[in-house]
Amino acid sequence: MSKEKLLLSNLNTMEAEIITAKLKSYGIPVLRKSKGTGEIMEIYTGVNLYGTDVYVPEEMIELARELLKPENEQ
Repeated sequence: MSKEKLLLSNLNTMEAEIITAKLKSYGIPVLRKSKGTGEIMEIYTGVNLYGTDVYVPEEMIELARELLKPENEQ
C-alpha cells in the first residue's frame, strides 16, 4: 500500500471540493483531512475555520501538481 503525501494545505471547503473532484476525475485517489475541530464545526455550521489538507498517493504527487497548475504555466 502506498503512503500518502501532502499536496495542499489550509484550503477552504469549496477549494478542497473542487480540487478533489478534479483529481478524482483523472483517477487520482484523494484523502482530505480537516485540522483541529474543523470537521465537527463544518457539520454544525457549514464552515471549517481551520482549513483542510489534501493528500494523494506518494507516487502520484507530481502528476497531481501538474494537473493543478494554471493553464498558462503548463
